[in-house]
Amino acid sequence: MNITLYGAASEGIDKVYKQAVTELGREIARRGHTMVYGAGASGLMGAAANGISGENGRIIGVTPHFMHDFEPVYDRCTELIDTATLSERKDIMESKADAFVIVPGGIGTFDEFFQILTLKKLGRHNKPILLFNVCNFWDNLLAVIGSNIFKGFIASDVTDCFAVCETPASTLDLLETLIKS
Repeated sequence: MNITLYGAASEGIDKVYKQAVTELGREIARRGHTMVYGAGASGLMGAAANGISGENGRIIGVTPHFMHDFEPVYDRCTELIDTATLSERKDIMESKADAFVIVPGGIGTFDEFFQILTLKKLGRHNKPILLFNVCNFWDNLLAVIGSNIFKGFIASDVTDCFAVCETPASTLDLLETLIKS
């Protein structure tokens, strides 16, 4: 299975997040899956890639040329795809995905999550979407979604479009179950 992972590139992240995402990368590789991601060497993207590399797993990195000025490219990608734009990057990552895992991140990660969530809600794909909720990172966002459902801005069935997992093992267990069904 190709698992597209979205997450932070920032370096100033508490090690508890990096350790959890490194373990997620290890678990992806141990189970024989491939990670598709933004090709970053830093932050949680780098942590996931290090976990996969440590288990000799397969990594497909997708990066626009101009991003090289903002973040280093992971040098152990099995395959590296260069793009011209972020839109092209997101299109390729989406098309290569059998499932999506969103680890903690910033505005870029939020953008990626909401794009694939919107596309799923609109019936443009039916791929599993999982939020990896390290240290309750996603709880505030889930509260905002819940509040906007209550206020009528978001349809209540949007929560059927994604799941929340707390551990690497539970994340992969659920993905594998959803892909088989």
